[in-house]
Amino acid sequence: MSDRVKRIIKLFLAALLSILVLLVCILGGGYLMYKSTINSAKEEALAKENSINDTTFKRAGNTIVLDKDDEQIAKLGLSTYKYLDLSQVSNYISQGYIAVEDKNFFSEGGIDYKETIKAAVLYIKNRGKVTVGGSTITQQVAKNVLLTQDRTVSRKFTEILLALDLAKRYTKTQILEFYVNNCYYGEGCYGVESAAQYFFSKPAAKLSLAEAATLCGISNNPSLFNPVANPEKAAQRRNIVLAAMLEQHKITQAQYDEAKNTPLKLTIQKPVATPENYLTSYAIDCTVRALMEQDGFKFQYAFKSEEERKAYEDNYKETYFQYDKRVRSGGYTIHTSLDVAKQALLQSALDNGLSDFGDIDPSNNKYCMQGAAVSIDNRTGYVVAIVGGRGDNDVYNRAFLSFRQPGSSIKPLLDYAPAFELGYHPMSQINDQYIPNGPRNEENQYYGPVSLRFATEMSLNTVAYQVLSKIKPQTGLTYLEEMKYAGIHPEDNNPIASIGGFTEGVSPVEQAGGYYTLANGGNYIQPSCVTSVDFLGEKTIYMNNRQGKQVYSPESAYMMTDILKGVISSDYGTGHNLKIDGQIIAGKTGTTENSKDGWFCGYSAYYTTVVWCGYDMPTEVGNLFGSSYPGHIWQDYMEKVHEGLPESDFPQPAGIVFANIDWQGNPTYFDTGNQDMFAKAYLDKAAYIDQEVDDYLASGNSASLTPNPPYTAGSFEKQVLQSGAKETKAEQDAEAAIEVLESLSAKSPSETLDSAFLDAQNKASEVFDEDKRSSYLKRITTAQKALGISGSF
Repeated sequence: MSDRVKRIIKLFLAALLSILVLLVCILGGGYLMYKSTINSAKEEALAKENSINDTTFKRAGNTIVLDKDDEQIAKLGLSTYKYLDLSQVSNYISQGYIAVEDKNFFSEGGIDYKETIKAAVLYIKNRGKVTVGGSTITQQVAKNVLLTQDRTVSRKFTEILLALDLAKRYTKTQILEFYVNNCYYGEGCYGVESAAQYFFSKPAAKLSLAEAATLCGISNNPSLFNPVANPEKAAQRRNIVLAAMLEQHKITQAQYDEAKNTPLKLTIQKPVATPENYLTSYAIDCTVRALMEQDGFKFQYAFKSEEERKAYEDNYKETYFQYDKRVRSGGYTIHTSLDVAKQALLQSALDNGLSDFGDIDPSNNKYCMQGAAVSIDNRTGYVVAIVGGRGDNDVYNRAFLSFRQPGSSIKPLLDYAPAFELGYHPMSQINDQYIPNGPRNEENQYYGPVSLRFATEMSLNTVAYQVLSKIKPQTGLTYLEEMKYAGIHPEDNNPIASIGGFTEGVSPVEQAGGYYTLANGGNYIQPSCVTSVDFLGEKTIYMNNRQGKQVYSPESAYMMTDILKGVISSDYGTGHNLKIDGQIIAGKTGTTENSKDGWFCGYSAYYTTVVWCGYDMPTEVGNLFGSSYPGHIWQDYMEKVHEGLPESDFPQPAGIVFANIDWQGNPTYFDTGNQDMFAKAYLDKAAYIDQEVDDYLASGNSASLTPNPPYTAGSFEKQVLQSGAKETKAEQDAEAAIEVLESLSAKSPSETLDSAFLDAQNKASEVFDEDKRSSYLKRITTAQKALGISGSF
């Protein structure tokens, strides 16, 4: 080898070594310069890789609401996104994208090293300015789905690492499928199906070569190549795609010529959202609350103070807003129990029932007189129809958003059923009387000692007030809290709540849930129309397990139901004109002071339906009673939904027994000719007390006993029969109280007069002998008139 050749080789090796040293220095320097960026990219890529699942590459389209038959009720939003299998997409789309975006797609392993190095060199040459992307289709999938569109070194490093991971996880077909379903085409169109429908009014599977090439061109730069705003540039870009397909032998020359010469013809099909209606708004509300609860939000219904309640409500509203926004943003499929046919019947019944009221509020162009109604299928416990106002174009759903005073419709749930839990029964006697500073009955009419059954059928306010006072208001409110009544305030712990005097009130949905609980044997299941929720079309993220809670005992619920049957079946009941042929019905009217609100809450073995009527801003309404407009709307709907259904009664629980009762409604061992129903558990408890009394009397003691009410029925009777001391004491007490009343002057303070009058009434009602009791009551009436005391028996 000549010296000249040797020198050339030495120079070459030295140059090569210099280049390698320089390259190492550059790479080493670059690594040191971007060390923190690279490490950060690695951490981000790893976090993204761990978050990938089956739904990662499926975008959220519209939120869809389905009825009981899985027919679409509503589509929320304007998105037309639909994820497609690659087999459902024209092959021209796949070929076009590979030709123009990544010709080595099937051979490279997620990144194109040559293009990546080229992009890096240009980045350095242009002093940190990005001029070309060098991204493969796999990299674009990572960027479009998992990352932002920021053009930074950190994002590029993360993109490369993710692309390498995706290439190992998925096949080329899967990656291409992810790509075409996540490209953005402008005009709000994500995914090739959305773009095909919007620009060409056809599915992606039916796209021609020219149309497919147009879409492949648009996604490169949706603003620049928008065929609506820039048809010429869109056509030019389409032809570039066609040329790339021809060059790579994906189409023939003839196909190229035909497609290139095809005029750009668009048939725009803009999406139309379904207007929100009563069904939609309630379905969304049920979904939001269900997802909140599933994710650990603790709903609260009892508060120690208004401060505690306000703090909770602030947190609730913020959390609700976030979940509501998420559900409405798209991707959810809400399966419901809603019955479109029954919805139409309920809406028609309400609209027709309020047709007498034509006044329009000029501030919002809505009817002044409004109504709301809810219907639950008792066989499933799900809401099947919900009407939030007159007409179907009012977005304000009063059925669950409006809280109103319930009037007497609250009595069965708050006063009487809880009292049955504590030993009262339908024929328990309460003295219906004037109560100073208390509620009054309709037309100031009072009946003296009456049963709870009669008091409910006649809707006597004073009896309900006394019952809640006896069992304590907080006791009754606890039952409402158990049934998730959200409008209860700390100051509602007051006997006036017994007749619906609440700070805020109740909603029709809550009332439907309460009355359904009675129909369901005391077992409460929160009202809802949502059976399940899917996300991104296939993943079920919520399933309504319909778990219930025993709020009232089956016996208490049945006794309440039996009484409420009389509200309608008896000739004097407040709902006597609301019978339904061929069905056994239970129900309760409710009217607030000055007829500002009217309610009817009723149920059969098949359906529970609640109707409210009134103004949005509480206003006195002529002839508005629970039995008038609300009752007739209820009757109209219930008659129609029961057509063809056989008569069915409410099942009697095994714990219900019948026993003889005395004149005060207490159970007795003697055949008095009158019977009432009791909970067996109550009679067993009473029998236990009886045995204690027997033992006590047998020991030789004859002093008066004072057992703990209400478990005193048999014990009280035995004391009267065996010693007579109780009756003598009652007569003495009555005589003394009446003498006090008779000794007063009309000039005495009104508080003194009212107190003495009430005490005399109560004492007289305790007297067993009917003749003596009648004599006492006449003396009280005479004194009342002489002293000018208001109120009556």
